[in-house]
Amino acid sequence: MVKVLKPKRETKKVPVKESALKKESDVLDPRAESLRILSQFYIGETDLDMKSRQMLIAHGKDVPDGIAALELLKDRVVITEDIDLKLKMYQAIVDLLSVLGMKDDLHTIQEIIARVNLKSFEELGFERVEVECAEDACPTCRKMAGKRMNIEEALSSMPLPCKECTTEKETVQGYCRCRYFAVF
Repeated sequence: MVKVLKPKRETKKVPVKESALKKESDVLDPRAESLRILSQFYIGETDLDMKSRQMLIAHGKDVPDGIAALELLKDRVVITEDIDLKLKMYQAIVDLLSVLGMKDDLHTIQEIIARVNLKSFEELGFERVEVECAEDACPTCRKMAGKRMNIEEALSSMPLPCKECTTEKETVQGYCRCRYFAVF
């Protein structure tokens, strides 16, 4: 058997204006983002369309695709028993909320995730946690980096997610991505 190699083509690099790139990346298609997030849980376009129709019938008006996607995820979170999958779904809800620019709900869900993580550490026998900040954390969050505390203290004070966070992601200012990690 003879393998035939084709000659490599030379490609020309076409300069692209930065302003054109920024405009494309600044505009997110809510439907496409919703479907991308839903696909992590094997939820597809048909599911999204069905949920939109159900909500149209229930409320008598069209709902945006992002809201229908949030409802789909919330429905799945309720019936999911696997705690790891539940946490991934909560994080997907946070990601979708950030895409939709819904900061108030975003902070609430982030707090739920943090509480679940703290309680799971406690169930595993850990007594202390440490705050780890995201690489691009804001100055307020960086002040907490490496801070160690008892799990009970963390549950009562809930320093994460940081309420004063100024990190910006997509359309949301204050998207704290700092996390607790269990320490021995």
